[in-house]
Amino acid sequence: MTKDALDRALALTDALIKALEKEGFSFEIDAEKGATWVKWLETGTKMAFAISEHVKRSVHVVTPAEERARKRYWDRSRWDHAASYPSIPQHDYTPTGTLTIEVGRWPSRKWNDTPRTQLESRLGEVVGGVIVLARDIHAKEQEEARRKEAYRLAVERYEFLTTRHADEVARFEALEADAANWERAAKLRAFADAKERQLRAVGGPSAEQADWLAWARAKADWLDPLVLVSDVILDAPEPKRPGYW
Repeated sequence: MTKDALDRALALTDALIKALEKEGFSFEIDAEKGATWVKWLETGTKMAFAISEHVKRSVHVVTPAEERARKRYWDRSRWDHAASYPSIPQHDYTPTGTLTIEVGRWPSRKWNDTPRTQLESRLGEVVGGVIVLARDIHAKEQEEARRKEAYRLAVERYEFLTTRHADEVARFEALEADAANWERAAKLRAFADAKERQLRAVGGPSAEQADWLAWARAKADWLDPLVLVSDVILDAPEPKRPGYW
């Protein structure tokens, strides 16, 4: 907004605020973000608000004074390396006094001055458009909230099913492992029994062989999932290699 259009813009904004307040709207300023919001009090729907002036941009034509300043710089820079180049703009900006009111972002509505009418004479149109836009945005927000809730429920359902499936697979694998260990334990016991019969047939077992038979049967009990025993060596934590220091 240029200085010449500032008073008109403030008056127009003041009139619009008063008209919208009668329709159940309020205005909020977020100084930290540099934003102004129009809030529909009935639903809490907030829409960005801005009023701006159209400014024409044209390529800047170097003036005689700027040309002389540039020439002085080139002459002086030959012996003075600290000389600064003159600041010459690339574009000129010309105020038009044409104002635009914009409300909302996605979606949004704009109202401009036209060659025949200014915004002051179309405040009713702007207020009506803001009301319609607020309803559209509120409906969009409700639909977005429904979509988010449906997505949340779908994700929750997916996570439940995948967790249940993973738990079932783990339980089944544990069942298979227990059954396999039960069979292995039975084979170890059968082998120990067969070994003992063989040793008895030749006058044994000796004390050392009896210790081995007891060790083999203890390992079978440790492997058997139906026997709750612990092995001092195999159930002990893995020893840590000592560090040099």
